[in-house]
Amino acid sequence: MDSTVTDLKNPFGDVYNALDLKVQRKAMKSAMRREGNRLKRTASANLQASGIGQGTSRNLSKGIYTRVYPDRYGAGFMVSVKPHRGNNVKGIHTNRKGIMKPVLMWAEDGTRSRKTGRRKLSFFSKSRITGKRIRNYIRGGHSTGRMKRYAFMAKTERQEETSVENNLFGTFQANLDKAAKKQGLM
Repeated sequence: MDSTVTDLKNPFGDVYNALDLKVQRKAMKSAMRREGNRLKRTASANLQASGIGQGTSRNLSKGIYTRVYPDRYGAGFMVSVKPHRGNNVKGIHTNRKGIMKPVLMWAEDGTRSRKTGRRKLSFFSKSRITGKRIRNYIRGGHSTGRMKRYAFMAKTERQEETSVENNLFGTFQANLDKAAKKQGLM
């Protein structure tokens, strides 16, 4: 008599254990990529709804990118607008003068008000990004303004935080079933 018991209501564990580690990782990576691209489309829609980039001829949503983590870092993915320079530049907008600027990063977090001119006064404060002590200056010229915080990525995170795990597991399970059928296990 066979000592292995198959649970007919939940065959996921048996299929998962029957497949090779490489196939399991490929199925998980594919699920991560699919979910990341879905979140990227949602973030792009939120960017369009925020109203930024109405006067540009180039599509700002190209600056939103997805990255699936390599196997050595574990399973995971990220959707970001922070600049990343590699073989192809990500998170950077090229304006009409050909200058590359991280516009989406500024739009997500907002920028502080700044002025032109000579330095009148300097003081130390904590950086809101790194927490380190930095030197700030008060300048004497006219104001160059600030960019308001659009927070389209934060809105995407709030909208999709409940559905990510469910979608991820469903896609992972479908990928495992597909791989098992391909190998003749089902």
